[in-house]
Amino acid sequence: MKMKPLAIVALALVIAACSRDEAPEATATVAGNGPTATDRITVPVGAPGDPAARERERFDERWRKLVTFQRQQQPGAARRQPGAAAANIQFLRGAKESFEGMTPQRINSAPVVVPIRGDMSGPSVLKTQVYLDRLDLSPGVIDGRWGKNTAIALWWYQRSRGLQETGEVTEETFRSLASEAETAPAVVTHNVTSQDVEGPFVQIPEDVYEQEKLDCLCYESVREKLAERFHTTTDFLALLNPKANLDALRAGDSIIVPNVTRPAAANRAPIARIVVSLEGNTLNGFDGSDNLVFHAPTTVGSEYDPSPTETLKITAIAHDPHFHYQPKLFHEVSDREPEANLQPGPNSPVGVVWMALSKPHYGIHGTSDPESIGYASSHGCIRLTNWDARAVAERASQGVVVEFADTRQSAVPAE
Repeated sequence: MKMKPLAIVALALVIAACSRDEAPEATATVAGNGPTATDRITVPVGAPGDPAARERERFDERWRKLVTFQRQQQPGAARRQPGAAAANIQFLRGAKESFEGMTPQRINSAPVVVPIRGDMSGPSVLKTQVYLDRLDLSPGVIDGRWGKNTAIALWWYQRSRGLQETGEVTEETFRSLASEAETAPAVVTHNVTSQDVEGPFVQIPEDVYEQEKLDCLCYESVREKLAERFHTTTDFLALLNPKANLDALRAGDSIIVPNVTRPAAANRAPIARIVVSLEGNTLNGFDGSDNLVFHAPTTVGSEYDPSPTETLKITAIAHDPHFHYQPKLFHEVSDREPEANLQPGPNSPVGVVWMALSKPHYGIHGTSDPESIGYASSHGCIRLTNWDARAVAERASQGVVVEFADTRQSAVPAE
């Protein structure tokens, strides 16, 4: 992706460090109209997640015991009846599914297998993930496989629509979900554009000092760029396109992608309040009438998790921020190591968006590793996929309230 030059207005603000309260405060600038400057985000970020641990966490259901997920904490919304658009869906019970040999037409027309729960994968899960994503209840990466990120997104859908809160897909829940999503096809044909294949594409080294030498922390390949555009993984994109060479695509080629088109921000309610569940790894956005209008999985700290309990506010939003690497903010790095300044890009440690909070050392930001969201840990900041971070930044503004729930002291209600 070619990094466009930013017009920057110099605006001093305290940028979150996400751990070590004694860490020095940093100064940054925020994108806008004005003289050219550099916005440098100073914040420690976590190491890449362990895939084996991530797999174990995928089916961890301890989230069901958290205060946030107890019925008495918030009454459900008025019950909504599924519309006629969802009336002709064919359902099967207990059948096994896979994507092997599935064409786009077969994926879209396949019967829906219910209930959806546990370690399941196939067109039924994919449809559920796509519908949730289109309704701004993000399951994180769309990969056609069930797990806690999708289950939690579905739980919030059920609660906000007055359905039984199970976190499992029943026939009733799917009919309602499909009706709201206008029974859109789960996958569609995308004609590759010149912008899709436009670089530069760079190999991102693991060493931060080698990263500092790059002109941008851009995508590494066309495959990665398209996977992020369609809220999926490179592996799942390859599964949907077994005959395509995704790294050699040209403008005019056609590929199959998840149908994740969301309404424009102008057509969606602004986010007036954000609630982050620290133990539940979720971020919920509410409008001015306290209706749930956005949900996404998130990753917060573990070893250095400060678990705030006070109410904060968004103080500034920076797009395509530069990253200022300071070893003194990383407990696992010697303070004697030199600092580094990294260029912006989707593979930046803070992704494509930084939302500073009113408590020093806290922020909401994107990530270079979308598959880790909901499962791995950071150094305390609130990480989202890049596409979800963009969605929040589009609909939130300075002054939006950010509350923290399910802290370590209050996560599980007393017996």
